[in-house]
Amino acid sequence: FEFVYNYLYLANLRADWDEVKRQAEKAPQPEARRYVLPLSIDKADTGKNLVTLPYTTATATLHSDETVWLEPEVIFSGPRHAFEFPQINYKKYGGKPYTYSYGLGLNHFVPDRLCKLNVKTKETWVWQEPDSYPSEPIFVSHPDALEEDDG
Repeated sequence: FEFVYNYLYLANLRADWDEVKRQAEKAPQPEARRYVLPLSIDKADTGKNLVTLPYTTATATLHSDETVWLEPEVIFSGPRHAFEFPQINYKKYGGKPYTYSYGLGLNHFVPDRLCKLNVKTKETWVWQEPDSYPSEPIFVSHPDALEEDDG
């Protein structure tokens, strides 16, 4: 497994599952991050955090060379607790403020759970069953849905 993701080749997965899991522990864990991009910049704000949103710790700082440096807020992370292939209810909330995101949960890059994340409170819900390996989530809204996460 000279490259950390080579363990995901089907032949390697079939060969020795315990070895695959050992190698997977070397993989970096993806995390959900929030970046905030300021839409207007005043040169007088050099050195200040341009993010004024009350619900995030993400920052955007204007430097004297007129570049803006972004620091994200990590909203989902942890050892053996990753979040990949994020989805939202795009049909109703694409390009609009939303609360819920859904992702494939990874245990050292072995997909073994589905996660629901409240991007405002960072609360999470997890579906997981022994010996189950789901793929990326796709949100399908209930036809008569009234709430964002009704689906």
